Amino acid sequence: MTPRRGPERTRRGSATVEFLLVAFAVLMPLVFGTLEIALLAVTRQTLGVAALMAARAGAVEHGDRAVMQRALARGLSPLFAVHADSEALARSYAEVLRPDRTRIEVWNPVAASFADFGVSVEGRTEIPNVWPHHRVRTGSASRQTLAEANQLGLRISICRMPLFPLTGPMIIPVLRTRDSSAFAQGCYAQGGVPLHARVLVHMHSSARRAALGI
Repeated sequence: MTPRRGPERTRRGSATVEFLLVAFAVLMPLVFGTLEIALLAVTRQTLGVAALMAARAGAVEHGDRAVMQRALARGLSPLFAVHADSEALARSYAEVLRPDRTRIEVWNPVAASFADFGVSVEGRTEIPNVWPHHRVRTGSASRQTLAEANQLGLRISICRMPLFPLTGPMIIPVLRTRDSSAFAQGCYAQGGVPLHARVLVHMHSSARRAALGI
């Protein structure tokens, strides 16, 4: 008489189901997490290029923030494109104008640079962009030379929402302890990941204090 194998088959079937459930619970977050990290790396690279575009645009337009915002939006527009969507630039520009999603900080020149080298031109305080090559004195307030004051330094931060909602709770708690800035903490509170880029270029026009917001 052939022995009955029903219970054994049931146990093996249950074990298979349990294995698949565990594999799914472990592998899916791992796969999505890997993809998310790769996408963030691409976003960081795009931000670096966009930051350089913004700085170059500002360098020829007296450091005008509006000009830099438009250039930054053009550089970031690939992040908002969907199947060559023509509205990507509009979406990118709207994101750039949101202070909780994008921040442009000018770390050079500083107020002390204008105190040392600023001159009044038609009611505006500017740092001259043309000077004798032998003029290398160091400003008493900024400790910069005129050449150093004629460099535009930007730190640009963006808040990027994760593509996969599952990955946010895994990534954000780890990153939150590494960046305590107000912008970053606000980004984490929204469920996003803050990314930063720094860039330094030579000015090709006179830096204007009001245009830079200093």
